[in-house]
Amino acid sequence: MKLGGLLKPFSSFRAQLIAFVAIMVAITGIVISVINQRLERRTSDKNDEYIREMFFANNLAYSSLSEGKYLYNLVNKGGSSLAVNSESIIRHIMIVDADQKKILDSTESKEVDRSYDSGNIPAFQPGVYKLEADASSSTLSRTVKFSITTNLGNRDILIVISMKPIRRVKEAAERDRLLAFIGLGFLLIIVIAIVSHRFTRPITELGQAARKVAAGKLDFNVPVSGPEEVSALSKTFNEMLAGLRSKRDLEEQLQRAERSAMVGRLASGIAHEIRNPLNFINLSIDHLREAFAPKEESLHAPYTHILTTIKDELARLNRLVSDFLSYGRPAKLKLREIDARSLVEEVRDLVKTQAEQQGVRVGIEQSYNGNTKLRADAEQIKTCFSNLMINAIQAMPGGGKLEVSLRPDHSRLEIEFADTGAGIALEALEQIFEPYYSTKETGIGLGLPLTKKIIEEHGGQISVKSDPGKGTTFTVALLREPKVTN
Repeated sequence: MKLGGLLKPFSSFRAQLIAFVAIMVAITGIVISVINQRLERRTSDKNDEYIREMFFANNLAYSSLSEGKYLYNLVNKGGSSLAVNSESIIRHIMIVDADQKKILDSTESKEVDRSYDSGNIPAFQPGVYKLEADASSSTLSRTVKFSITTNLGNRDILIVISMKPIRRVKEAAERDRLLAFIGLGFLLIIVIAIVSHRFTRPITELGQAARKVAAGKLDFNVPVSGPEEVSALSKTFNEMLAGLRSKRDLEEQLQRAERSAMVGRLASGIAHEIRNPLNFINLSIDHLREAFAPKEESLHAPYTHILTTIKDELARLNRLVSDFLSYGRPAKLKLREIDARSLVEEVRDLVKTQAEQQGVRVGIEQSYNGNTKLRADAEQIKTCFSNLMINAIQAMPGGGKLEVSLRPDHSRLEIEFADTGAGIALEALEQIFEPYYSTKETGIGLGLPLTKKIIEEHGGQISVKSDPGKGTTFTVALLREPKVTN
């Protein structure tokens, strides 16, 4: 079975919490059990030491009776392993004449031959051994008495044992247990803090995400992690974010559509009104050409050229109005062979005056001497080039450079318009090809949409990249033989 299958029952928050508490209880029980076993072993070792010392003390007393030697000479002398003092387990050993109540022998030489006063000797009762170890009295000692009969009379062997060593073991055990509990408590606090952070982190992240949504920020997703319930909540939250983003985009599209429709209706009315002045200007130019033509041959040709150019531009402007009024309907392209470089040069000549006034240098560059001819509608392509070059010059009011590059290929031709103007902001870059969207105060936002429409009707593409503060580059890609349906 895979690990994921084994852990699946613990994927929910409730199961993980129960498992965590069970593990903590088990660890606590194991630690307490180990500590108690260790302390019990130390207490048991001390009890064994008490029994051993009692055995040595009893043997020493019998040796004194059998060998006729005094206890104070046998203790700590002659290789005896028994220590008898105020700090040892055995504090005092006496041999008393049970009939005469007289001390016959003692580990204290000054007590020999004195009368025995049982009131000065701590009594020993069953259970007192442990009770005295738990007591707070400063006289922690008790007496064990052995009565024997000798050929000289009845004798009592009194062994005074100290409870201080066992008391020290108990105090050390309590201290170690307390330190162990404190250490275990700190460890549990640290583990609980780490685990609770893991449990609560996804919830905290969801709270932060909710605050972002309240502030109007929707372009993010929360990480899907944590227990099963929290993961499901994170997924639902992300789905809600996706729905809010979709709703926001739809609202923006509707607003732009409403704005475009309103501007379109207004612009359509204006376009109809433009046609009458255009016709009047056109007729006036014909009148000027006939009535005021210079008689000198040297002036007649430039005069005629200027008026012809004005009429051509008026005709193109009239076609723009027509295109505007028919925007959204497929255009009828008049395809013929044209030279793209010649069109670019014509447009450059048309915008030359404005460029010079603003200090803009316009250059035309060709990557190599390739063929720049293609089949297209010359007037519409010229309109596209004009829109792009005029926009570039207007983006450089303080001067700059516009570089037009032609890159011919065997099947298509790329024309790049790169300026050193102010550039286009990212949020505007996404909308510049939408109808009636304009960053200019005087623009109606149809120049680039018309340009894009004309390029795409020729089967081509137009793209843009911009670096705010450094410049903008438009790239037009046209097929040499466009596949269009008129």
